[in-house]
Amino acid sequence: MTPTGHAPASVGQEALWLIDQFAGGSAQYTMLFAYRLRGQLDVPALEQALNQVIARHGAPRTTFVDVDGRPRQHVADELLVHLTPEPVPDQDEAVHHRLNQEAEHVFDLERGPLFTAGLLQRTTHDHVLMMVAHHAIFDGHSVDLLMEELEEFYTAHTRGRTPAVEPVAAHYTDFATAQHTWLQSPDSTAQLEFWRRTLQGATPLAPPPGRPPAALTSIAGDAVEFEMNTDTGALAALLTEERATPFMFMLAIQHLALARMSGQRDIVVASPMANRNDMALLKAMGYFVNIVGLRIDSHQDRTFRSLLKRVRGVALDAYENKDYPLAQLLARLGSRREGRPTALFETMFTYENIPARAEVWPCGLQVEAIDTDEVVVKSDLSFSVVSATRGFQGAICFRTTLYDREYIETLAAQFTGLVHETVRNPDAELDDLLAKDLAPAPH
Repeated sequence: MTPTGHAPASVGQEALWLIDQFAGGSAQYTMLFAYRLRGQLDVPALEQALNQVIARHGAPRTTFVDVDGRPRQHVADELLVHLTPEPVPDQDEAVHHRLNQEAEHVFDLERGPLFTAGLLQRTTHDHVLMMVAHHAIFDGHSVDLLMEELEEFYTAHTRGRTPAVEPVAAHYTDFATAQHTWLQSPDSTAQLEFWRRTLQGATPLAPPPGRPPAALTSIAGDAVEFEMNTDTGALAALLTEERATPFMFMLAIQHLALARMSGQRDIVVASPMANRNDMALLKAMGYFVNIVGLRIDSHQDRTFRSLLKRVRGVALDAYENKDYPLAQLLARLGSRREGRPTALFETMFTYENIPARAEVWPCGLQVEAIDTDEVVVKSDLSFSVVSATRGFQGAICFRTTLYDREYIETLAAQFTGLVHETVRNPDAELDDLLAKDLAPAPH
């Protein structure tokens, strides 16, 4: 049964609520996801299908109420969205301009709603479904789950059959309640002590010199995209030898790129990990992602292979201790930098195995995820890598008040050059990799 009424907020939600209270409302944690729909679209069926998905899950219907200075989740009985087609020019630039406007939407966490949807119409058979949510109620897996259920409900409507969906076994409110209980457990204490030891004495990545303090809090962002065409067979062999994953390899590459940029060899990088430990939560929507700090100190490593071994150990330890909430950890550590609570975590890394791709729903509708422009940033630098049909694709999002685009383009070129060099010679000396001019990877 879908939840309604009041429930405790999770630690992560409380942190985002406090940030929102401090900032007086901001688009920093606005999530935009959009899909191009090509074919014969039944708009009423799509609207009904989306509302059925929302009715199954409490997260899209959630807002927050202030109870004695702390937030509590309020799950409304109902939230209905209306998809009235909005005509736009049949041009990518016009569509992205409209999407950027939505990405700058500032939510009122108390009044809500914290989930909205709209429909752009390029032509009779070409639409764009855009949805916006506050991060406090949604994460990336929630988006995938929403689209999976939307496909099923829409197909059922257009084919006149009953949707094949299982009842939702658990909701985000269940997770939030269980989290508060877990924080009183011995396991929680052990994880806290692990992170205390791991992050003791760590320092943040130094920002470029000469930037004013205000540059650290601006949310204006940009992104540089790049491709990495590498010898996938040689990379696979290296990963097998070292029992490493592509995530670990790319994390090691990022460490080297940042070391070249900053001159630092002891760097903490933040990376999101899902906290859906209960199998039932795999089918629940909400803000389950926790950010962990991956501290990599390469001072003692002579070769790239040695660094990769170190990164593997760091990542495995983080997986074992990923449940301790970032907001709680930072409060315990008393970590601050220029008024920002995330001091050590201003550089991010994410890796995805499956890139966004076009697909055809059973009803014949072609659905393709749209890459939305990064107009706001949540960290100084954010590296993302996805596997592609051949090689890998990447992007570096950056705070424009801290970094110039030309500088980030050079950083991206170094990243691709390091991938090529280390796959070709995994026993390369780190000192050489950090000092030599890197030839661009072949195309």
